[in-house]
Amino acid sequence: MSCKDLSKLKILVADDSRPVRLVLKTYLGQLGFEPTLAENGTEALQKLITEKFDVAFMDVHMPEMNGTEVVSRIRNEGMTIPVFAMTTGDDAELLTKCLNCGYNSFLLKPIIKTELTKIISKLTDSH
Repeated sequence: MSCKDLSKLKILVADDSRPVRLVLKTYLGQLGFEPTLAENGTEALQKLITEKFDVAFMDVHMPEMNGTEVVSRIRNEGMTIPVFAMTTGDDAELLTKCLNCGYNSFLLKPIIKTELTKIISKLTDSH
């Protein structure tokens, strides 16, 4: 995939925290991507159903519908999109629950640009 094609990677960022959404939008923008943003689980689920994404970064705790419920629903629909749980990661039981419901991995908060870059690099290498 050429550099030109990399910008076509469709990314969903779902988090009820505006500052977190802005940090991810900024970091992804610096990497050449324009993510789609969702403010809650219901909006995230609707976007995942109606649009095709290559990856999603989804907060675990959101209003209306939490991230684990969204991921469980899309997995039940057969969607295999990589989904990264965004959480503080200080609860091993929660991390296990996330993996069990269908998240692929984690992007721990506070978001560190180098960690996000590693994830995006792995995804673009596989495309």
